[in-house]
Amino acid sequence: MKMEELFTIAVILFLLSIPASLIFKKSYRLSISAGHALTGLASIALLMFTIYSVPTVVKGGVISFIYDLGVAKIPFQIDGLSLVLCFVLAVLGLATSIYSPAYMEHYEKFGRGWMYVALYSAFVLSMILIVTTSNLLWFLFLWEVMTLASYVLMIWEHDEEFVRKAGWQYFVTMHVTSTLPLVIAVALIYAKAGSIDGLNFDSIRAMHLGGIYYALFLLAFGSKAGAVPVHFWLPDAHPAAPSNISALMSGVMIKVAVYGLIRTTCYLLGLNYTFGIVVALIGTVSLTIGTLYALKQTDAKRLLAYHSVGQMGYIWLGTGVGIALLAKGNPLGVVALAAGLYHLVNHAVFKGLLFLSTGSILYRTHSRDLNKLKGLGKLMPVTAIFTFIAAMSIAGAPPFNGFMSKWLIYQTTFLSGNGLIVFFGVMALFISAATLASFIKFYTTAFGGEPEEITKDAREVPFPMLLGKGILALLCVLLGVVPGVILPLLTSPGKAFVPMSPLATNYWAISLGLSYFKPLLFVMFFGMVAVVLYLAFPPSGKVTRAWTLGEPVSSRDFKFKAVNYYEPFEEYIHGLYHLGEELSHIGGQIVRAVGNGYLELSLILKDVGGSARRGIGNILYNWISGGFFATSTFLSSLGSAFGHIMVAIGRKYTSLRELYLDEFIFSPLIKVTSISYVFEEGERDLNKVMTIAVLVLAVIIVLMVRW
Repeated sequence: MKMEELFTIAVILFLLSIPASLIFKKSYRLSISAGHALTGLASIALLMFTIYSVPTVVKGGVISFIYDLGVAKIPFQIDGLSLVLCFVLAVLGLATSIYSPAYMEHYEKFGRGWMYVALYSAFVLSMILIVTTSNLLWFLFLWEVMTLASYVLMIWEHDEEFVRKAGWQYFVTMHVTSTLPLVIAVALIYAKAGSIDGLNFDSIRAMHLGGIYYALFLLAFGSKAGAVPVHFWLPDAHPAAPSNISALMSGVMIKVAVYGLIRTTCYLLGLNYTFGIVVALIGTVSLTIGTLYALKQTDAKRLLAYHSVGQMGYIWLGTGVGIALLAKGNPLGVVALAAGLYHLVNHAVFKGLLFLSTGSILYRTHSRDLNKLKGLGKLMPVTAIFTFIAAMSIAGAPPFNGFMSKWLIYQTTFLSGNGLIVFFGVMALFISAATLASFIKFYTTAFGGEPEEITKDAREVPFPMLLGKGILALLCVLLGVVPGVILPLLTSPGKAFVPMSPLATNYWAISLGLSYFKPLLFVMFFGMVAVVLYLAFPPSGKVTRAWTLGEPVSSRDFKFKAVNYYEPFEEYIHGLYHLGEELSHIGGQIVRAVGNGYLELSLILKDVGGSARRGIGNILYNWISGGFFATSTFLSSLGSAFGHIMVAIGRKYTSLRELYLDEFIFSPLIKVTSISYVFEEGERDLNKVMTIAVLVLAVIIVLMVRW
């Protein structure tokens, strides 16, 4: 069987899922089960196609074929970059197809199971075709299909007002900041080419287009990826969407935007050093702001949404550094780009798992509020284990996959020889600690402690939901412990720009990633340490009191809520949070103004076409006056926001000047000591804890030394 035949089978199976669900239209559960059975098989076919195609693309080959639809032809060219995204789509598509039938019982009251399957298939299939087509017009058409399908799926729970608002914000933002720049770029290129065939990638590459296209593509793909400052739609979108759709949106859709950025600006326009630095800068700002905002969230899905902004920052950082170094002909750029793509794959896996785990919590407790969720570790033990794996992965803890990709990003930035890039790497390393702190809060509040009113009746989710999560959890471990299995595929895109022998490429990747850290050795050593510690300090009963300055306090009286975590830290960067809230408010004002203008224009066209009694002059007057009112309202809000920011800065300056040394330094430290209760899940002696901490630190130092 030819490789393109496997690809075609996957496409056909996705399409067949729609009539299959229609057969059982009267039965909500049967229609969803039948549809997802075929989408699951389609994902397996796509995964097989990806695996069989790896040897070809690693050697520099390209898989090309054309779908002749009679009225139109769709050309395809699949290289290493396309194959990375095909792997992500196959894995997430399989996991969500297994997970979704049971989870979607949560939404049975809305009915229309066949419509859900049709939209799901259109959503996933459009992304597959986006990353494989080689014509920019088809790319744009499929991009709009992806946006529209994701919008309708996102507002599935349409009876909630916040869902409708989040959906409208997403719809308007995507069309103004993503689709519109793409339309402008395609129109300009078509004007130069003069034909649809001129929009083929090979033809565009020969045009040597100017700098304006970098800006258009950066805006179009940056907004879809949730890069700062066009990220304000994302924290509202994920809490609104069903969790399985959130897993696809965060795990795959925003990665398709990264694919679009690399494909257009590197392969079609050509490498540019300055553009690479800009991408890396946006990545650094995004990973900083996204992670710091995630740290203060108490809604589980909103916390994960902000982490999508933050983790996409790591991907943009690796990608930007790769572009900049490759533009200079530096072979380290091959590994830097591979590091960005490695984190792209890893983020898809662990963030998909986190959203599916949060969906499992929602499925059993009907709540996303971390202030109310407690004790689920005892009631949902398998979900707790999978969530722990995903949390450690996103935090960059070894030996899980997130550590290896972040390690490569750090190494390539530190060895770049560029002071600005090194600074970006230092910021990324620092913010990783905030990621860990955020998921300590996420995990301990939801799964630690004793079950309470809202969680006391919870139990483990059905087996298919566990199986879907288990696939992703297994990959979190495998891609961290055995990174060499995917590195050849990840380095193939960079080698298209700076040719290197496989031996040289593997030397760079392995020497940077594995010489200072050996995942298998880490697992073996810490496995033995864990067994020894368990035998030396076996758990004995549950905690009945916590330790605070030597005074016993009841556990229930002392239990931290999510909102109480890291209060001192939030207090001292309150100015940053306030500034972000004001800027987000301004972004919301812009979206609302554009949305109102869109509706006004629609009414104008309706009035012009359907009412001869009203003069065009009156219509234009109303439109212009309405636009003027919206503009003046926005400018007023902008001025008010600026005033609030200046007042806040002044107050902060005054308060800091009046602080005494003990209030500024020692008081927060006393507050932080209360967090010790978070780790009191088994009866422990402080001396034992100190001994274990010193032992772990010593082991890490030993493992970091070159062997």
